[in-house]
Amino acid sequence: MRSWILLLTGFPLIASAAIPCMPATRAPGTPIGAPHAVFEAYVVEVHVSQDSPSTFGVLRTRRALVEVVRSHHGPYSPGQQVETLTVEGANGCGRVVDSGSHVLVASQSGGAFEIIEILSEGRIDPHGPFAALALAADERRHSLPSLKNASLSGEIDGGLAAQLHARARPDRREHCDISGVGNYAQVSWGKAFGGNDARNKVIFERVDREWVEILRYEAPTPTPARSRSRRGKLRTLWAHASAVTRPAA
Repeated sequence: MRSWILLLTGFPLIASAAIPCMPATRAPGTPIGAPHAVFEAYVVEVHVSQDSPSTFGVLRTRRALVEVVRSHHGPYSPGQQVETLTVEGANGCGRVVDSGSHVLVASQSGGAFEIIEILSEGRIDPHGPFAALALAADERRHSLPSLKNASLSGEIDGGLAAQLHARARPDRREHCDISGVGNYAQVSWGKAFGGNDARNKVIFERVDREWVEILRYEAPTPTPARSRSRRGKLRTLWAHASAVTRPAA
């Protein structure tokens, strides 16, 4: 009986350890680098595993064809199909993904696309700022007279929007979108990737009742989707290398 009790009480731990494919945790308020693309997709077809050489030696990988259903960041639209290459590690998604799975796909530089998470059916798990802010993008927007050429959406009020707008320093001649959900807020302006995404983004995160900047992104010209050979040199990504600075009182 005692062994059964130990088994039942330890089952949640066993289950969580047996389910890989979860995003890496990060400390709140730490800078992040903008990936080339992040999108939700459904797996169309899974191919057999293969050995792929890399700088770390030979890795066991699995290819899968996925179809984009919701873009969180980058030049990919619903309906497009992308080939992914996912490592079959202990904490990877390669060995557990199956046809029809609802997955989150990311590419850091526009090269290899990797399945980084398997999403629950019927709902979206907003891990990280890109997925969380994508939820606010579809909400109804409104404007305030105090913020010219700007529209608001999500969980953000006029006072906070004005503060973040001033810190982001957007181009006042272009329309600006300010959105917020949970502990994240974003100021974006300009059009890139054929109009699918913003050319400029500044993402803030709420930490200890203050809002700190964790990412500032500017899409290149021409965009990565149109110039693959020059994509690496033209991308402009940056984040604070030192500790995140707190806004002035």
